Amino acid sequence: FPVTIDRAMKLMRGAHMNRMTAIIQGAIKHAGSKASIYSVGWCFGGMWSLQSSILAGKQAAGTVMYYGRPENNLEKLKTLQSEVIGFFGNQDRSPYPEVVNTFEQDMAAAGKKITIHRYEANHGFANPSNPSFNKEATEDAHKKTIEFLKARL
Repeated sequence: FPVTIDRAMKLMRGAHMNRMTAIIQGAIKHAGSKASIYSVGWCFGGMWSLQSSILAGKQAAGTVMYYGRPENNLEKLKTLQSEVIGFFGNQDRSPYPEVVNTFEQDMAAAGKKITIHRYEANHGFANPSNPSFNKEATEDAHKKTIEFLKARL
């Protein structure tokens, strides 16, 4: 199937929280209790990168979010065991920069470590097929992602 915004939206709307949670929990269980869990995601996957780390509990070792919807439930954030690095566009409308600011404040309030990188870019800036693709921001975010993961492996 060709990738289109309409198709992606249809798939995202069809992804139910309980089913997605069960899939992630199954993957964590399959990895085994000694596995270190790292998660990386873009957009909807960025949101699920954070959710996956929350679900992984003490096994969570690193979380990478590219412009995903942040968690705003402080009680859930308090259970997060990994550091988070996030990449967001200042021109994005989902999430808005104000939502990212609140997420950063919520993480601090929950006593969690987060590093946020902001770019003068729009949503999907790291997707080369997106009209909002921003090569410079993508290269910088990729470099920082690799550094973040290597420092924790």
